[in-house]
Amino acid sequence: MTRSYSHTLLLVDDEPSILNSLKRLFRRQGFDILSAESGQAALEILDRDPEAVSLIISDQRMPGMSGSEFLEQAARLAPEAMRFTLTGHADINAVIDAVNKGKIHRYMTKPWKDQEILDQVNAALDQVELRLENQRLKELTQRQNQELSDLNKDLEKKVNERTWALQIQMKQLKSVNRSLNQGLMETVRLLLALASSSNPRLGTYMTETAQLARTLAKAAGMDDAGQDLVEMAGLVHDIGLLGMPESIIEKDTRMMTNEELETYRRHPLIAAVSLSAVERLQPVADLVRAHHEYVDGSGFPDRLTGDQIPLGARILAVAAGFQTIVHLWPENIQRLLANARRYLDATTVKTMDISDPDLREVVAERIVSLGAGTRYDLGVMRLLMRQTAHLRASQDVINLPVQALKEGMVLMQDLRLGDGRLLLGKGSVLNARSIQSLQGIGDRDMIGGTIEIAAPNLSDTPVGENRS
Repeated sequence: MTRSYSHTLLLVDDEPSILNSLKRLFRRQGFDILSAESGQAALEILDRDPEAVSLIISDQRMPGMSGSEFLEQAARLAPEAMRFTLTGHADINAVIDAVNKGKIHRYMTKPWKDQEILDQVNAALDQVELRLENQRLKELTQRQNQELSDLNKDLEKKVNERTWALQIQMKQLKSVNRSLNQGLMETVRLLLALASSSNPRLGTYMTETAQLARTLAKAAGMDDAGQDLVEMAGLVHDIGLLGMPESIIEKDTRMMTNEELETYRRHPLIAAVSLSAVERLQPVADLVRAHHEYVDGSGFPDRLTGDQIPLGARILAVAAGFQTIVHLWPENIQRLLANARRYLDATTVKTMDISDPDLREVVAERIVSLGAGTRYDLGVMRLLMRQTAHLRASQDVINLPVQALKEGMVLMQDLRLGDGRLLLGKGSVLNARSIQSLQGIGDRDMIGGTIEIAAPNLSDTPVGENRS
């Protein structure tokens, strides 16, 4: 197998015959090999150069220091290294000990089959190569972004230059996806990191839009794959704005000059072209291209109407419209309300409580609702109204450990595993089944720390609905 990086394996076993067998197996594959006959000797090797080792394979039953004890210390010395444990004893307690202490990635038994252990090692090294390649691309992105910041600040020229930079990045990301065939979400998050490094406020806005879009997609009945697609599109839907001054990005389209508006209207096409350079991102590019299409046909760039617009794009449009007001409109309350007066009648704005901590969300909800049936899909708008009303009906936001969760509580943050996989989205209402699953995962130390939740306001229970 051809690899982009060289890899060193550290083999640890107190039986010389086992070590020699493993060395012969892996040297035929072209790997560099380090070996030790005890956990202490292996720790000394790691201490000299912890970043040199890509993968550790350790016996579990060793005198002096067990495999799980060694791997626990190895995880601190070389946290990026993949860790396997190997034992001839089918001891469930040893497996649990190795998972909890050594945070192992694979568990294998003796005697092993050469092809099986080679397949497992190659799969683990695929993940290592993905991490190394993403790190390289991130560093390259940071360098190129710094170079671009020093170029001519002319708006049109800057947009073109940033578009060119994104196209170069996408060609490199396409190569990564072709060789490793995994990590699509990591690829999208790399693009989000590019946007955030150039414009942190824009990056925060796209992150929040993606979270809300996923929540709405779930409420609309989309399956996990559909929710993933909508979330990914949300994370990168406005990368076509990179290079524009923040004053333009944050400007109400009603206040733009014709030249500014013409430039602004190109950003969905710029983003879609850049994303489509990676074949597996084409479905994401399709949603991004259509996220400014309006159901009455007055949107851009293709003037699609109604169901011609993909459902994911209609969901993204509502989420983006709401989060634009929350995150990109002026931070100053008086300026925020001044913008709101362009959409809402003076009496409505005047009655708003400027001390309300949720004022921005209230303004966003009221303005976005004006576009229901013309700009935005009516069904998706109803889902947004239920979501925002549901969150406003919650109270007493607190942080609890997973074992203290109760039915009816509402998640106030996305809940993810340590590797970034989404378990439940912000705004999800916990039921008995979801709590049982979360507590089972928590018992395996896969959810760290506490969880931000809100207890429901029982007085707001709809008529005819009972809660125990």
